[in-house]
Amino acid sequence: METYYDLNALLEDRIDNQSIATYYKRSDFFYNLIHSRGGHSIHMAISDDGFFKKSDFSQQAKFVGEFITDSSMKILEIGAGKLYNTKFLAKSFPDNQFAAMDLPNRNFLKSRAPKNVSLKEGDFNDLSIFPDNSFDIVFGVETVCHAESKKHVLGEIYKVLKPGGKIILFDGYDARPQDEMSDIERRASRLTWAAMRVPFNDIYVGDMRRYFDELRFKDVSFTDLSEKIRPTLRRLDRKSCFYFTHPRFMKFMRKFISEDVTMNSIAGWLMLLTIDGTNIHKYCRIVGTK
Repeated sequence: METYYDLNALLEDRIDNQSIATYYKRSDFFYNLIHSRGGHSIHMAISDDGFFKKSDFSQQAKFVGEFITDSSMKILEIGAGKLYNTKFLAKSFPDNQFAAMDLPNRNFLKSRAPKNVSLKEGDFNDLSIFPDNSFDIVFGVETVCHAESKKHVLGEIYKVLKPGGKIILFDGYDARPQDEMSDIERRASRLTWAAMRVPFNDIYVGDMRRYFDELRFKDVSFTDLSEKIRPTLRRLDRKSCFYFTHPRFMKFMRKFISEDVTMNSIAGWLMLLTIDGTNIHKYCRIVGTK
């Protein structure tokens, strides 16, 4: 990889809302074409049987839907992206009201949304655009990972949840503190996060457990789904290996395609390695109650 990329420069890049929005804006086409095969999904597929199927991209939304038990319930998705999850739920529960929020400068408001979905531009570090105690469910799929302070975002979610409301998060984390990793493990972890514009500070899953406890969420559960995303990771690994083993193709891509897009190949190649047997990263579902 270092033949083609200045990896030290990648690790030193500042990650902020603008760089995150730009990354997704430039990468959406390739997420759709390569990752989700036209499904407009930009998250991991959860495969229960060990084999990837396009329908596996719906598993996160289906899980959230298990908690929608009444048509009066209001649901918010933070970091909603291309609306894959909110659209799935809004069509499944047409009598419920949904809100979906994503960063400005993301072409987010151009999305075609069902009538029972309200689109809001904003930053999940400040959810004051919503009244306190206004949602029965707040969920995020691979989005809180981008927060500089995860505890702060959890506190914002706590405010807008109704008493008894649910927070549901799907995300990747460091499985161990970085000071317990070897130098090469720590470098692999940080390169993976940096390539996806995820700050590699405040990403340890143990810290998330502590934050939920300190904010007094109740009935908190952490479920390790790393095994179930391996079929997706194997697909990404194959595609990334093709990229790195075909120098002419790589040169063509880097000449005509934004580096935000080609950088994805770094994460695509490393993610299987960092989850598969190394205990560097894990993919978790977290559920808590206010």
